[in-house]
Amino acid sequence: MTRSAIRPIQFLTVVLISAAIMFGLSYVWHGVLLNDYVNIRIPMWLYFLLSSIVYVLIALVISILFRFTYIPDAKHRGLLIGASLGFFIYMIAFVLGVSFSQSSVSHIAVDFVWQMIEQGVGGVSVGLCYRLISDYERAKILNQ
Repeated sequence: MTRSAIRPIQFLTVVLISAAIMFGLSYVWHGVLLNDYVNIRIPMWLYFLLSSIVYVLIALVISILFRFTYIPDAKHRGLLIGASLGFFIYMIAFVLGVSFSQSSVSHIAVDFVWQMIEQGVGGVSVGLCYRLISDYERAKILNQ
């Protein structure tokens, strides 16, 4: 599939699917497993609105980077891009002091790894979506 073959609606769908997956993983991690939401000092509706916007932006960056890098296997490309982006996002959040609570070194390490896993899964979802689109477009051409 060439870079120009994807339609805007397909691109937007990939971004929204990836954002929803990462948001869902974040909710399970912070809301269910760690119960971090009790430490939020802003209204919950505002937190969820802002985090939704952030996840759409993260998915947008992953999708754009995915389109302009070349690693033959789409899943590996998505994983590498997503995990790398997770690394940089965590570094920025850590330097700025954005956190749910004051943490120990072990908590910081676990959060760091989780961020890379979460964005890595988002990247894999981008790769799988593009692969499905590519396979669908190829099948459409062959059936003509």
